Amino acid sequence: MTTTTPGINILLVDDDLKNLMVLETILDAPDHRLIKATTPEEALMTLMSEPCAAIILDVQMPGMSGIELAQLIKQRRKTQNIPIIFLTAHYYEEEHIVLGYGAGAVDYITKPVNPDILRSKVSVFVELYRKTDALTKLNDTLQAEIQERHAAEERFRFVVESSPTAMVVTGQDEKIVLVNSRAESLFGFSREELLGESIRMLIPEGLADDLSTDPRANSGEPVELEVRRKDAGKVPVEVGLSQFEASSGAFHIASLVDITFRKQVEAALMATNRELAIKNAELERAAEERTKRILAEAARAEAEAANQAKDRFLAMLSHELRTPLSPVLHAVAIIREEYQVDKGIRELLDTIQRNVQLEARLIDDLLDLARIRNGKMQLHLENVDLHTLVQRAVEICHPELQRKNIQLKLNLEARNSHSVADAARIQQIFCNLIGNAIKFSPPSSSISINSANADDEKTVQIRFEDVGEGIAPERINRIFDAFEQAHGDRSTGLGLGLAICRALVEGHRGSITASSGGPGRGSVFIVGLPTAAERVTTERTPTRPEKDSPASLRLLVVEDHQDTAVQLKRLLTRRGYAVELASSVESGMALIRDSSFDVLVSDIGLPDGEGLQLMQPFIRAAGERQIGGIALSGYGMAEDIAQSERAGFDFHLTKPVDIGELDKCLHTLAAKVQPVGGRAS
Repeated sequence: MTTTTPGINILLVDDDLKNLMVLETILDAPDHRLIKATTPEEALMTLMSEPCAAIILDVQMPGMSGIELAQLIKQRRKTQNIPIIFLTAHYYEEEHIVLGYGAGAVDYITKPVNPDILRSKVSVFVELYRKTDALTKLNDTLQAEIQERHAAEERFRFVVESSPTAMVVTGQDEKIVLVNSRAESLFGFSREELLGESIRMLIPEGLADDLSTDPRANSGEPVELEVRRKDAGKVPVEVGLSQFEASSGAFHIASLVDITFRKQVEAALMATNRELAIKNAELERAAEERTKRILAEAARAEAEAANQAKDRFLAMLSHELRTPLSPVLHAVAIIREEYQVDKGIRELLDTIQRNVQLEARLIDDLLDLARIRNGKMQLHLENVDLHTLVQRAVEICHPELQRKNIQLKLNLEARNSHSVADAARIQQIFCNLIGNAIKFSPPSSSISINSANADDEKTVQIRFEDVGEGIAPERINRIFDAFEQAHGDRSTGLGLGLAICRALVEGHRGSITASSGGPGRGSVFIVGLPTAAERVTTERTPTRPEKDSPASLRLLVVEDHQDTAVQLKRLLTRRGYAVELASSVESGMALIRDSSFDVLVSDIGLPDGEGLQLMQPFIRAAGERQIGGIALSGYGMAEDIAQSERAGFDFHLTKPVDIGELDKCLHTLAAKVQPVGGRAS
């Protein structure tokens, strides 16, 4: 018949029966006896009657909290040493951590529970309980043996033969006069071989004198020493000495106990204690590291949340700042197209348009700086001709050059002007540097742009030089810092352009430097970029000629900003397009269902949803007919453009939308769409 070992008790305390079922499922094992309690009172009653190896305790319970229950458990001597593991969904709160460990918790586990981690932690405490219980029983056994031995020595002081220990009785001359059978077994000598011999034959040389003078021996207290056996081996024994007087004289009684096993147990106990000390130290280190890791993860999550909030704020700020600029640009375009105005009015309109575009560039600079600082600036690298990009930048800045009557001298002599770069970003750098040169140069002055290859042909350098205001020596080292102004004049911008230029150049593994002879002596900026093998391009013939005016196109324009919608319709209608307006997703859907259109021009941010929701229904409504889509938005980050492309839009224009740019996109789409009722010739 086999007997089963009773399981080790583990107390599970949680007011939620579902949680108790989960814990029971995780910890169910043949050697576990799981005791469940749904209230603190039930848990305390269980602990009064059941020894437990560990307590799994929920922190949040109605009435008495898990921390308060832990404090009560630790106040009772019977239960104060039971390990407590807290379960909580709020472990990241530092106050809970401090209160929990202060209440005597050995560990925290967050919900939802990782089964492997929980089983691993509980198994440590179960094993610790098992070893502690075994050691306690062993210690009890040893204590009982010692008590029994002491009692036997008292009861059978003069009854040597019946003593449970080896007994040796000597006379005053140290000669052995009596031994019992246990002594024979202990020493390996027969009774006949021992009787009449000196006690010193059993005790190593020198120890006999020490034993006779040991105060413990004279007081009857046992003494540990090693005795000699007949086979020359040594046995650790505990010797109890006593003396009694008889008619024949004084006799000494030595009660000897073989303590070989006890020594082995003590050594094992010491080794176990060392192991427990090492494990405790490891647990403490692990708990400390875990706490640090959790705090670090919480800090990292908080920082990431802050960055995401900042990105959302910048995107929303960009949208809110850009949206009102569109009707301003459209109004300027309407005045130019529909009214005959004198030169003075045209100059005022130019001023309005120029400053609206400047405002848009400032918003772009803020977003670019945020992308750079968050490491989200993406570069679309390809083999580009830097000379071509310089010339394009000059074309963009040409109106400003004309306005200030500044002469531009181009001297592009680099033999290899090709580089692997993001064409848009490099052109942005060149426009910024040319714009700065124009801004800080006096009217009717000159600006020169030169290019050359370095001696090793591995770098192409573009040099921008003006004869303007120059840079003070104390500012030259800070000129590329964000929000730093070359001349300390906040009226000239936010001071982000050069900081963005440096970040973009360094992103291309290039360099940018600034130098100046001082105030009033002009400035020189040099951009150095790695060269690449020259790319051979072939002239491509367009498959379809661009139309002069795609007047047959029907447009659905969805825009919730009233001024923008009205002016946009007016401008597009003037260009020959048939335009229907909607101001929401719902009204846009209704028009898609009821009418047919060639191109969807939609704002992304609408009151009842997103313009992205309209594109797929628009495509489905067209059936097999080719249609197009243009997204308009104040959100202009890379992920916003990618979302528009995924939704099916052909173009994504960032507000404020220039009517010329929108018209160019419509001309491009006219080459692919099939207008309602067939293509007009």
